[in-house]
Amino acid sequence: MSGALKKIIDAKTLQSLVAAGSINKEGIRLFDCTFFPTQYPDYRRFKEESYGKFPELIAAGSRAYSAYAAAHIPGAVHCTQGIATYPSRYERFTYYPADIFEQYIQLLGVHKDEHIIVYGRGPQGGMLFAGKVAWILKSYGQEKLSLLDGGLENWTKNKFELSNQPIQLPKGDWTAKDRIGDFNIPYEELLQKDADGKEFIEKIDECRFVDARVRGQFDGTEDSGLDPYVPATRIHGFTSMPSAELVNQEGLLKSEQEIKKMIPSGSSPVVAICNLGVQASLLSYVMDSVDSTTRPRIYPGSLKEMEKRNPKKISAGKANIPPQ
Repeated sequence: MSGALKKIIDAKTLQSLVAAGSINKEGIRLFDCTFFPTQYPDYRRFKEESYGKFPELIAAGSRAYSAYAAAHIPGAVHCTQGIATYPSRYERFTYYPADIFEQYIQLLGVHKDEHIIVYGRGPQGGMLFAGKVAWILKSYGQEKLSLLDGGLENWTKNKFELSNQPIQLPKGDWTAKDRIGDFNIPYEELLQKDADGKEFIEKIDECRFVDARVRGQFDGTEDSGLDPYVPATRIHGFTSMPSAELVNQEGLLKSEQEIKKMIPSGSSPVVAICNLGVQASLLSYVMDSVDSTTRPRIYPGSLKEMEKRNPKKISAGKANIPPQ
């Protein structure tokens, strides 16, 4: 059945898999991607004490794990972007080398060629952090992948079963492929100059650049999430395409046709940013699901990296509103 699963599935489809006992038994794995944002860790200390030490990071527990343990879809294991990535000097959620990252997914019990379904809770229909995990998995070559539309909240609205029994599975043999460059664009590539001295980020005729933050941050009508010294609210040439606007009032994704209308016209590939690469990940996953010709990549460090390395690039829009 996993081969027939779409990139985005509804709660009833997942319920049928749970009821049939397919989760963890028929090549299907289920990830609860609950995550709660925390302060930026000391990246130097993390590098020395915790880098790649997945058993210890899992055992340490967290508010997110406690929420997962209290209520999750039966059969789900907890997979969090807080462990799947690490803090570095410029990026809050930095990709590990593939051979290190695969150790984390193996600890979650995943085997080669299995299908992974991700879901979450919280912002943007419960899909914000699940979308980030989905994009991380794509970046390491996971092709059999689905996102639950509406997340845990929609699951509970349907009065489907919940479990409070955390799942720990035997170690799997899943292997990662380094496809990070296929789905992500680093700072260095964005600012790489061609023979005429033009940076890639300036080539708006060759690429559709989109900003996934909420519209108020893009327009400068609310706190942009950037530090006060940043001169403005956005990068020149970017179009507003908020990931939050993918979701309707019921907390579900809008129709494919509605989402396609949101995508800037053109045939060039898409590069998406936000503040930390999280909203851009959900946006890109959904875009890729409804229109693979968009060929989206995200800038993982996004504006929070740009403000540290080249704040003058954030020069368009209104003057930045300092946090209150």
